[in-house]
Amino acid sequence: MSQVDKESLEKLLVFITEICEDENNGWFREKLISTVYKSSKGSKNIDSIYEYCVKEVIKDQALKFYKDFKLTEIKSKLIDDFIRMEQFKREDNFEDFCLAMFQQVENIVTHLYSKYNLNLKVTSDSNLYLISRYNSTQNKFIRDKRGLQIGHFIFQKYKERGPINVETQTWYYSNKFRAVLLYYYFNNKIEYDTKKFDAMYNIANELYQMRNLNHRGSELSSYQEKMVNKIIPNYNRYYFRFLGFLEDLITGINNNLPVQV
Repeated sequence: MSQVDKESLEKLLVFITEICEDENNGWFREKLISTVYKSSKGSKNIDSIYEYCVKEVIKDQALKFYKDFKLTEIKSKLIDDFIRMEQFKREDNFEDFCLAMFQQVENIVTHLYSKYNLNLKVTSDSNLYLISRYNSTQNKFIRDKRGLQIGHFIFQKYKERGPINVETQTWYYSNKFRAVLLYYYFNNKIEYDTKKFDAMYNIANELYQMRNLNHRGSELSSYQEKMVNKIIPNYNRYYFRFLGFLEDLITGINNNLPVQV
């Protein structure tokens, strides 16, 4: 190869690098990686470069996903787990994909629960009625003075009558998640009924049950077995169901957090 040709190629390489570094040209970067890989199959060096580039793409996706997330204290760990999650998805490792996603959700839930003393918040609000309905006279949503109270709802004590003593309740992960969902996803406003809340909670519970497959050692309950038998045969669809849930949850929580947390 002549010196002129080498210099021209080096200039081309610089130009291509500049294009790839522009965040608006992600499509070009992925197309370039795919094209080079397809034209160079069989080369271990090219395979290594390809894998490296894929990891860089995943890292870039993780950074963008959590770019504006306000919980800066845990953001680096969330990004690391997002990268692991996407790598597991690429390997079609559904169980570890679910574990890595759950770890992100769990990190956010436990952080918010601790940082904002949600146990005290729920204790204070325990006897407030959960559902809000639109009042045309006052031109706003107000709490309906009937039905479920917040304490009953968080701890799923649906059959109990009268106030419950929240201070004596055990805070399992499910209760912490319900509190975070109420206060930081729905912004403490459940309008008309709990259908939207239940839909989010049910997907989170599916993810939780899939996470538990990584902690084998005891037999599944009939409820758990039924859920696993529903999800595993359709796990390819659940990649997208769970990813949609994660994006929805992160966006909703972030919108209701203070500017500086």
